[in-house]
Amino acid sequence: MQDGWQQLVYEMQLATARDVAMVLPLPTAEDESPQLEFISLSEYPDFFRDLDRCFPAPAPVAVSAAVAASAGGNVKVIPVGSFNASFLPSQRDFDRLDPRFRLNRDILAVLPQYARYSFAIFQLRSGEHQIHPMALRFRTRDSTTLFFPTLHVHDAAIHESAHFDHELYAQGGFGADWVRGAHAPRSTMDFGNFLVADRTRGLVQPDAAVFKGTLFGELPNVDHWVRCFGERTG
Repeated sequence: MQDGWQQLVYEMQLATARDVAMVLPLPTAEDESPQLEFISLSEYPDFFRDLDRCFPAPAPVAVSAAVAASAGGNVKVIPVGSFNASFLPSQRDFDRLDPRFRLNRDILAVLPQYARYSFAIFQLRSGEHQIHPMALRFRTRDSTTLFFPTLHVHDAAIHESAHFDHELYAQGGFGADWVRGAHAPRSTMDFGNFLVADRTRGLVQPDAAVFKGTLFGELPNVDHWVRCFGERTG
């Protein structure tokens, strides 16, 4: 968290016979100022591998674009590394998105918590492959918490519980049963030098502690929030 902006990085393995989209709901600030910035980590596919090296002991189970809210016309598509991304300021903007990637209106109707959310859309190509991390910054409406979009929607259905196999990492906050990394990121990640650019693109603080939480097994199908213990302002 920095000056009301939360950084969010997401990685997954994909196996699909058709092009699909990853839809991430975001509790953005509710005004007309720029809300989101996509960040390409195509040059750092090992971002999470290196981040996890902060935890040597077993733990519990170059493109960016600022986006402002807009109305009318087609949704802007922004190349971000190996995929395309779009920002939807509100639910009604799904009508301006490619029909292949729209979230079903019936799904949105049973998710009232997203009524005033924005949405980041990552268009993913068909096939079986590891996707380089998807990254963004968004201006949050609540700078006292970190938001993790973990609610599962599969096959146009939402269930009360879902199978989770997630590892969550955070700086500036942590949840119950999270563990603290034994090393600072400076010793495990590539922050560059005076000749080479920071491969984390400013998403990680080199000397701040990293905390890790694990979600595994059949769990309530909800998003997760982590209370911040202090906001970095510089």
